[in-house]
Amino acid sequence: MTWISLAILALVFATSGIQRVTGSGFGLILSPFVVLLIGAHEGVMLANFLSIFAPIFIMWRTWRLIDWPRLAWILIPALAIMPPAAWVSVHAPEGALYVTVGSLVIFGIMVSLVIHRIRLTVDGPLTRTVTGAAVGAGTVLAAVGAPATAIYTVLSRWSIPVMIATVQPLWLVVSLVSFGSKWAIDAGQLPDLPWWAWLGSVGAIIGGMYAGEWVQRHMNEFALRRAVTVVALLGGVLALAMGIQALAG
Repeated sequence: MTWISLAILALVFATSGIQRVTGSGFGLILSPFVVLLIGAHEGVMLANFLSIFAPIFIMWRTWRLIDWPRLAWILIPALAIMPPAAWVSVHAPEGALYVTVGSLVIFGIMVSLVIHRIRLTVDGPLTRTVTGAAVGAGTVLAAVGAPATAIYTVLSRWSIPVMIATVQPLWLVVSLVSFGSKWAIDAGQLPDLPWWAWLGSVGAIIGGMYAGEWVQRHMNEFALRRAVTVVALLGGVLALAMGIQALAG
């Protein structure tokens, strides 16, 4: 368990740095790898728990840019769908959750690679409601809500600085509700990690945020995004393969 805990700390450090640079991607990168390390149910729970803390360190710096009305439109449907999604997550076979995590990660990456070519502008109550529902379901089932906001950002032509600011309280609330609702249904899904791994994970988030700020000043953003895409895709493919193997077996 010691080497697994150390691997988790390294993953958390890296993904929090990515979150600081890009504004999202914490769950997208972290979820498939912690799922592979400690299992589907426990891995998603851990990713949900840590996703509560990651946005805080960005949100306090971007508070003035938050688009509160748009946040409400996305957050309310997300919260509405989360309780039934939590029940499904708790009772679903582990193989099915592996497949869900892997599929959502791969889908999110594929969308991010092609959606920037879309020239159509789509926004409004229905678009925001669907986005919120997708964020809520994706966060509960796989700790992956970023694909939905990425699609919405492109379709609505949402300002990137405002988007980055607005999704931080979104991730904070949906991760907190996801973790709490699943823990209330089945507390046994909480990962069995040593105390220092829990405390160290929060410390790794803080350290990763400062590292991310350094990267922003010294590394080409395009190169960073390409590296992130490759790593996330690898994790998604591995999780999908394990899920298919578990379901077939």
